[in-house]
Amino acid sequence: MGLLSPSEQRESRPRTEAGTAEEGTGLQRSRQNDPTVEDFGTPEDVFMAVIDSYFTYFQNQPYSFFHEETFRQRLSEQAIPRHLVLAVMATAVRFCSHPYFSERAVEMSVEYANRSWKLIVSDCFTVGNVAEISTVQTVALLGLFDFTAGRSRHSSAWVKVGLAVRIAQDCGLMLDNAAHLSYVEQEERRRVFWSVYLLDRLVSCGRGRPPAIVDASCHVQLPCAESIWREGLWAKTQSLDEMTNRTLSVSQRQCPLAQVIAISHVLGRCAQYVLQDFNIRGPHPPWDPGSDFAGIESDLLHFEAYLEIQRPVNEMFAAHISAEGVVDSQCTGPIIFSRALFHLCYCLLNHPFLLRRRLSTCRNLAPISFIKRSSDLAWLHAQQMMALIREARRLGCSFHSSSSGYAVTVAGSIIALRIHDEDSLAREQAQILLEEALLYLDIIGQHWSNVRTMAATLRRIAYDGVLGRHLNSLTQTLSFTPAEEAAIWAVVDYNTMSNQFGEDVIMSGQESGDQMPTSWIDLFGPIDFALLSNENGATQE
Repeated sequence: MGLLSPSEQRESRPRTEAGTAEEGTGLQRSRQNDPTVEDFGTPEDVFMAVIDSYFTYFQNQPYSFFHEETFRQRLSEQAIPRHLVLAVMATAVRFCSHPYFSERAVEMSVEYANRSWKLIVSDCFTVGNVAEISTVQTVALLGLFDFTAGRSRHSSAWVKVGLAVRIAQDCGLMLDNAAHLSYVEQEERRRVFWSVYLLDRLVSCGRGRPPAIVDASCHVQLPCAESIWREGLWAKTQSLDEMTNRTLSVSQRQCPLAQVIAISHVLGRCAQYVLQDFNIRGPHPPWDPGSDFAGIESDLLHFEAYLEIQRPVNEMFAAHISAEGVVDSQCTGPIIFSRALFHLCYCLLNHPFLLRRRLSTCRNLAPISFIKRSSDLAWLHAQQMMALIREARRLGCSFHSSSSGYAVTVAGSIIALRIHDEDSLAREQAQILLEEALLYLDIIGQHWSNVRTMAATLRRIAYDGVLGRHLNSLTQTLSFTPAEEAAIWAVVDYNTMSNQFGEDVIMSGQESGDQMPTSWIDLFGPIDFALLSNENGATQE
């Protein structure tokens, strides 16, 4: 079964005498007409452009929810639930350059997301319905959509991500128990679970946001190499426990996506330690070899060798860039993310603000050498974060996710400290890197509402001098006004920086005529069945 191009897929779909993209009224048309027009109210060429954008800019960056060839085949056969297609469209519209969405990409993405949620509530969350993998895919995508959309939708995101976790567990996705399915379907189940795991770990990078998935419950093997999955083959991979417990030799190195999952496991531990104050009054201070700090750093040192961090990025990408310079973004994406999350872990663990908070709870004074070493490590990995992004962009690789914005914001806050350094060379270098970080955030902020907030917050905190005044000294006791402390939290806490006002009128759904609830309590409120009957009317035989 070969991969169909967009034009081939369009030619393969059944048409009726009245089945042109320009005719009819979209949702009011018969089931016999082209589904890309009747079900989604979008011209066919626009619809396929959105799907192409999803697989170019979102798939494996870092989430891997679909086997592309199977997805496109099932799409041509009208075999994908409408709520899932709408969720994909809501996710991908932000990346689509088709003029159809000119000046209204945000409005359209909100409309698709709202319709998707209404459909899944009516189709899947009612008595007698059994959850399927498509339910997990839809709810996870909508949870991510809400998390990144600003305060008007953020309150529902945490609940939707939790729902995705529980539905995935209800479907048994954390177990290798689907031997009756094809190799492609088995791997898709694994990847959906690990994508939900990754989403759970990323949205938990905030205060009061513990992860929902317990590592000990993850018994499914890690993802296999992309080339193997594309060919429909099977390969034995390691479990998360085997990979994180250092039982693998270099010769058993797992694929980049598996490495992303392993690093996200370490990221979860970092978030618990520095953001959620896990074991805050434990017996071991951070500089003690028996501390959680030392344990996390030990894991990172192990992964430094395993991920070949010192190997040039262009060598890692070489096999995935054609002679004509065409980049296979689904293969390069996990390589970039595994390294970006690695540097993010170091930046969080050694962030001057977060570490000094931890040290303030210790009974003994921290050694100055330890504080200086941690400060230097944070600065080193902030620089390496920017070098990674610079090289990836130079090679034409896609790196446009909201979580990449979070990683750069944390690194940028460390860089901002150095623009107040006593060393003039350090100040000059920091200024260049800070502007580079802000430019990157401005670029991807065109796609994500919360990243625009990150850029604005980082600018404000960098240039008002709050970071430099209080954190450059190795001996000065932390002393912030409530406003200053809140501002600093906004550049290290992913939840805080994503829960800000931005485009709140449009993102609330008011512009699309489909206002969504502003509280998670209302998510499962009374359903407008008249609206749903119109929405489902085109699917009735």
